[in-house]
Amino acid sequence: MFRKKKIVAIIPARAGSKGVKNKNIKKLNGFPLISYSILSAKKSKLIDKVFVSTDGKQISRVSKIYGAEVIMRPKKLSNNTIMPDAAVVHAINYISKNLNFNFDYIAFLQPTSPLRNKTELDLAIKQCITKNQDTVFSSTDYKPFLWIKKRGKILPDNFNPKKRRRRQINLNINETGSFYVVKKNSFLKNKDRFGRKVSNFDSDFFNAFEIDNIEEFKFVEKLLQHSILKDYNLCLPQKKWN
Repeated sequence: MFRKKKIVAIIPARAGSKGVKNKNIKKLNGFPLISYSILSAKKSKLIDKVFVSTDGKQISRVSKIYGAEVIMRPKKLSNNTIMPDAAVVHAINYISKNLNFNFDYIAFLQPTSPLRNKTELDLAIKQCITKNQDTVFSSTDYKPFLWIKKRGKILPDNFNPKKRRRRQINLNINETGSFYVVKKNSFLKNKDRFGRKVSNFDSDFFNAFEIDNIEEFKFVEKLLQHSILKDYNLCLPQKKWN
């Protein structure tokens, strides 16, 4: 709770995965992938309850082991063409109506983004509530020059190569997808994570690492095994925690 506002974390994790089989419970450096996001939410000083929305029995079992409450979602909200926002809306309604728990904000965490600073989630929650935002999303200052393929040609997408600006003055903001803090009423009204008043939270650069395929999975695993990560304030699962 923060300023008398109750906050729940919702982590949508469906059973099907094309890029990596059983991705959400596949062990990353010895721990199920989803445990990284559950731990980030559990370690928050402001989040009142942590929920995982899933259609998978194994994901449900693992999530409970790591301390999350589970909401079983219908199969119609679990195919790969449905955005996770629909599962979050279902979870919001379930928590309110079936569990009779009233809350004001949602911390929506993507389980495919395992690397988060220990403090950034609470700071983003405070930003959203203090500044009366509908949505605050995690972002980094990575500023790519993007190209796009159209009708057999490669064309610049977000810049003019003839008038190339220095990266330092590029004003683009990169949405990482790691987490979103959203007003409950805004999520229900819009049926998605973005309300009318939106701002970004400047996360550390490793927040942008997202796992969608086996190559990315192996890369992040090797990164976790490197001693350099000890220099960063990452929220990582251990054998035991309180």
